[in-house]
Amino acid sequence: MFVNLLVKRVLKISQNVVIGYISMDKILKIKFLIITLYFTVSILFFYDISFLKNSVILHDYSNLSFMFAVLSLGVLISATVYNLAFYFYIKNRQYLYYALAQLAIILTHVSYEAISISPFIEIYNFKSYLLFDVSQVFILIFSALFLQGFFNTYLDKKFNNLVKIILYISILDLLFALLLGYTIITKFAPTFIWVGLILSEAHRHIKNKDIPFYLVSVGWSIVILVVILTNTGILSAKEFDFPFGHIAFAIESMLLSFALSYKFKMIEDEKRVQQTLLLQQSRLASMGEMISIIAHQWRQPLNFLSYSFMHIKNNCKNDNEAILTIKEANEQLQYMSQTIENFRNFYNPSKNKEAFSVEASCNNILKIVTPTLTPLKIQIELINRQDFNFFANSNEFEQVILNLINNAKDAFVERKIKEPIIHIVINENIITICDNAGGISKEHQSQIFEPYFSTKSNSDGIGLYIAKTIIETEMKGKLSLENIENGSCFKIEL
Repeated sequence: MFVNLLVKRVLKISQNVVIGYISMDKILKIKFLIITLYFTVSILFFYDISFLKNSVILHDYSNLSFMFAVLSLGVLISATVYNLAFYFYIKNRQYLYYALAQLAIILTHVSYEAISISPFIEIYNFKSYLLFDVSQVFILIFSALFLQGFFNTYLDKKFNNLVKIILYISILDLLFALLLGYTIITKFAPTFIWVGLILSEAHRHIKNKDIPFYLVSVGWSIVILVVILTNTGILSAKEFDFPFGHIAFAIESMLLSFALSYKFKMIEDEKRVQQTLLLQQSRLASMGEMISIIAHQWRQPLNFLSYSFMHIKNNCKNDNEAILTIKEANEQLQYMSQTIENFRNFYNPSKNKEAFSVEASCNNILKIVTPTLTPLKIQIELINRQDFNFFANSNEFEQVILNLINNAKDAFVERKIKEPIIHIVINENIITICDNAGGISKEHQSQIFEPYFSTKSNSDGIGLYIAKTIIETEMKGKLSLENIENGSCFKIEL
């Protein structure tokens, strides 16, 4: 009854593997066919030598080799405890999967040492070939789950189907272990092949690779290389009786632990930045609502004053001085009304995209910032060599220009620059905002666009990061910085 149930389960899982294979793309199907060919050749020609023999000592470690093997196991145990602690602290399953993968690696090492490595044989005094086989399957299961979650942070759900198939294959192998007393699939198509398959697909699909990605790749590549050299006999000869496998897994453990912590720190930083962006948008929306209320309240008295001036003007037809005064007063009313409208438009939280004139947007910002620059005797010039229209959110573009102008203004005030001036130049699809505020030091240039980095004590360090995000993410352009004589120049390429 139990055997029949297991056979039915094997057939069901095999069916799921076939269905998963059919849904693969062409390149992945070819990779699976190569693995299947390798598996078939291994069974046909290397069946007998793939099983560990009883009472055969394959390695006799010296004191130095024994010490390195024990130290490597210590590193693996430390990594397991470290990642388990992180899992219980922050409840992120990636740490749990990696800790369980490390535990399976430890069990694989211990069971192999107890079977074929002296002096571990005498120390452990037990042999379990089934534990050796099954622990390798669990390395594959938990490593696949870990890599799935890790690589999905780059491409969401891209690797789910591949990992699902590998998990089906692993479960199928566990059923073989229950039926036969030993595994079949991972014995003749070892774990490192399946992990290598996941890594190859990650390299094929992920374009924006970062430091954690390369750390994971290097860590597993070291393990795969050592396993291949050992299986081909290069590192397993008697003259190389050294725990290369132990050391490779210890290095992999340290690199992947660091990569995991680094990656999730980056994710947390991105979340924090997104929260800051949302907070800024909320502030802009709140200010927009407040300005709209002010505009609504001011419209009526402004209109009343305008009608009053018109009435006074009609009664002062022969008083040229009074008419001139009324004209100037009307101009001030129009200026106040337009200023309110400019602020209301600027703080409009709309995300609608439309074609807008870059020169017109820059002029809108000049109307807003000029009253704050004039008291500080800061000159600002807009030079239009060739205006162009761009399809995007004009409000976001204006926020970028305002941010860059305010940065220059703060530098002028902090450094007490004489004759401060800002040049904005529009030339086809390139806008440059240059100043004579002394420039940015070389040591800070590489960090200037990073979130929360600022050379000013009273700044949150998010302004330039937001500007770069808007230009490069939202508008698919480029924002860069270069120092010029006596100042700095920000270049926007759209």
